[in-house]
Amino acid sequence: MLRVLSALCLAALLSAPGAQAMKLKDYHQEIMTNEQGKVECSACHGEAKRKSIPKMSACESCHGTAAEMAELTKRPEGAGHSVEPNPHDSLHYGSDLPCTYCHQEHKESKVYCNQCHEFKYPKMKR
Repeated sequence: MLRVLSALCLAALLSAPGAQAMKLKDYHQEIMTNEQGKVECSACHGEAKRKSIPKMSACESCHGTAAEMAELTKRPEGAGHSVEPNPHDSLHYGSDLPCTYCHQEHKESKVYCNQCHEFKYPKMKR
């Protein structure tokens, strides 16, 4: 019985390295890793609990405001429907949709609008 309990405790400890075991996207790896090689989870998550969703302000601190992202990703003038709609300036939500609805750090990102539409954003970093 003691061996089984010890094995369960060891398994729990080994499965709990937490954020260090979380995969980061390559383009964030360098930015989020400190000199000791440890990932600074607080850069996105702040001091909140470990599995909290980052606030939009955390994304904006590096990537700019929602309005600035909408400006960067706007459709070229006169493109019409040959170019997908601006994902950061939605017809339905404007620029109010939180970044994390599409962009996810620890798993594959997805296009939130594709729950109802079929947009393809070829330059979207996954």
